[in-house]
Amino acid sequence: MNIIKFFITISLTLLSFNMMAKSQIKHELAICQSIASDSARLDCFDKLVKKSMNDDSTISQIKDKDTQKNSKKKQNHFPNLIADINEPNLFISLGNLDFLGGSSRAVLLGVGKRHAIKDFEFNHGGSLAFNIFGQIRSQFDVNELDTRNNRGGALINTDFSVGGELVKSLDQWNWRFSYTHRSTHLGDEFLIDNPEFLEQRINLSYETVKWDAHKNIKNWDLYAGLGFITRSEPGNLDKLMWQAGWQFQGNRWHNFRPVWAVDLTSWGAYDWNINVNMRAGVEINNLTQSPFHLLFEYQDGHSPYGQFFTEDLTFSGITLLTNW
Repeated sequence: MNIIKFFITISLTLLSFNMMAKSQIKHELAICQSIASDSARLDCFDKLVKKSMNDDSTISQIKDKDTQKNSKKKQNHFPNLIADINEPNLFISLGNLDFLGGSSRAVLLGVGKRHAIKDFEFNHGGSLAFNIFGQIRSQFDVNELDTRNNRGGALINTDFSVGGELVKSLDQWNWRFSYTHRSTHLGDEFLIDNPEFLEQRINLSYETVKWDAHKNIKNWDLYAGLGFITRSEPGNLDKLMWQAGWQFQGNRWHNFRPVWAVDLTSWGAYDWNINVNMRAGVEINNLTQSPFHLLFEYQDGHSPYGQFFTEDLTFSGITLLTNW
């Protein structure tokens, strides 16, 4: 009898502890479910699973339901435009630059980043994503790199851009509304080599509001946009500009995927001539943490760089690009 009482006591004790543990787990689950941020809430579930392995099935079921619920939400997304030189990404190009009446070897460098700030959720179930972005874009004449006393290539010009955007994804297409400030600055080496620009120098800067639309059709992305300059220096710049383009991203073969992208832009300050930028090559995956592109690039039209927007420019070369 004493043995039976002992086992009954042990069983009741274990049952009591089990009920208390389940009650504690339910309390902690309620805390996790009350967290507004999706990523923080899922992180809370992960920690609770590790802490309470004895009841992981219950937790996992609730976590799975929460994950499924959030996966049904429409993620607001606008694709990275491969051929758009104003896209905030990381790229370096080496090639031949035909510019200002001469031809030289040149390096084009861009360092930019887009950062998600907040998703605005509305009562009717819709949402908007708000992002900020920035970019620094420079051009270097490296034709006489070995004669510059180890100063590197002559910096021609640097463009600085910063802004914000709202992005919305619908069932069949996406749109993006952005506001951008851009300012440009001539390089010291360029002014030394071209002293006539000391008098011709323009401190070009302007702000632009722009609306872009995008549609995906299988492996193709089609897009178009219209921009309006709200303020500029000098103040007589034409206000309207437009953009259109497409990009093709083929099926993957091992770590490679073929890509081809064309971007077309025009601006009243270009006398409505069309600038063409084409990039074609491969996207390479799994060799680095983020995929990167190895591309042949060709630019033709008016210069998109700094105060030289009235000058003809042609560039052809090899570009290494990544969206980091």
